[in-house]
Amino acid sequence: MKAGISEKLVAHIWQHQLITNLVTDAGDQFHIIYPGRVSSDGGCDFRDAVFVAGGRVIKGNIEVHVKSSQWYSHGHHQDPKYNNIVLHVAMWHDTQSSILLQNGATIPTICLGSFLCDSLDEICRLTVSSRYSAFPCPEAIRNPNTEFLKILLSAVGEERFATKASLFQKTLAEEEAGQVLFRGIARALGYAKNTESFEELANRLPLRFLEEIETESSIVKRALILGTAGLLPSQRFRLRHRLIEEGEEEELEMIWQAGSTTETMKETDWCFFRVRPANFPTRRLVALSYLLTRYYKSGLLRGILDLVREAPIGVGYRWLGNGLIVAGQDYWAKHSDFGITRKRGLALLGQEKAAEIVINTILPFVYAWGEAANEPKLEKKAIEIYRHYPRLGDNELSRHMKQQFLLEPNVDLSACQHQGLIHIFKTYCCYRNCTECPVAFNQGQG
Repeated sequence: MKAGISEKLVAHIWQHQLITNLVTDAGDQFHIIYPGRVSSDGGCDFRDAVFVAGGRVIKGNIEVHVKSSQWYSHGHHQDPKYNNIVLHVAMWHDTQSSILLQNGATIPTICLGSFLCDSLDEICRLTVSSRYSAFPCPEAIRNPNTEFLKILLSAVGEERFATKASLFQKTLAEEEAGQVLFRGIARALGYAKNTESFEELANRLPLRFLEEIETESSIVKRALILGTAGLLPSQRFRLRHRLIEEGEEEELEMIWQAGSTTETMKETDWCFFRVRPANFPTRRLVALSYLLTRYYKSGLLRGILDLVREAPIGVGYRWLGNGLIVAGQDYWAKHSDFGITRKRGLALLGQEKAAEIVINTILPFVYAWGEAANEPKLEKKAIEIYRHYPRLGDNELSRHMKQQFLLEPNVDLSACQHQGLIHIFKTYCCYRNCTECPVAFNQGQG
């Protein structure tokens, strides 16, 4: 039977916890709190797992193999994309080496073969054919009341908004408001794989410095942003030996070389792996340069605050989205990266991404700023726009939660309810804290 084991089966055993009394390869007692949700992306097999190893609670991503030696034979120890793995799960241990990440850290391994609840033959016989099927929420099974769930998701979505606003309020007491907003927008542009890199860039190249550049031309800011990020052609291994194209590329390089430079980031700080070309960090950074230019006269902070103040009642979401959308322009109208052309033009920052930034950053920031600046009308307007913002596009996490709650994929949820799904997962589901989850109160309703 051993020769016929697949990685899919190992993942199924882990996901459905068909194991007991686990111990790591280092001999530490191990307890699963949440096995993680299936990742459809590269870089890991399960995301957001929570477990206790050696008395310490750990949360993060998991990589699965049939044999523990495959970590090395697959080259993961040399790949920075796997530095976010916190646990290695395999069926059998066939190496004496500890699991080493590219950054030099070591992680524990759990080998499932010694801890199976049933025989491997019996598990194989009972295994479902669907890939890594998940456990639906038990409360949703007991009482599948969609309308009540929507009401609950609205309330929880407002709780998530309040949490974000509170974090902004705390930061506003410590830093300049413009920088807080700038960093928040930068983080949102990096979602999800480049969030930390965008934040690092915003800290290295603060808004005050960028807004002191006395020019309305976006290319100067673009050169500084891309150069500090380490993403100009001359800074990148794949591109540094090719001829620089006339026009945009040449001008960016000339501006960068002529200016005084600080310590730059590296190309390896950015993730391009399994990122759609339209979402490459290069394009998102270019979009950031155009946004800064759009609000050059007023400044980013005042421009965004005025955008919310002037948003019409009823269609404020459309007004705010239009204030952030950046069409593909000039060289970047048909380039996803330097030297990589596209057959058709695409926005640098489209409607869907603009909506995510409005919901996750702009509105909670403006609410927090309104409270700090004693501007209650602006506070009230920010929360009202949030409450009435229409549906957002689904992501991997919201699709997962719809499955958990037995909701139809095309169920009509507002942006606030969409945020409620995410909040429930991050606060309750991934900690298996079902007794405290507000969905538990669904019983008997309807």
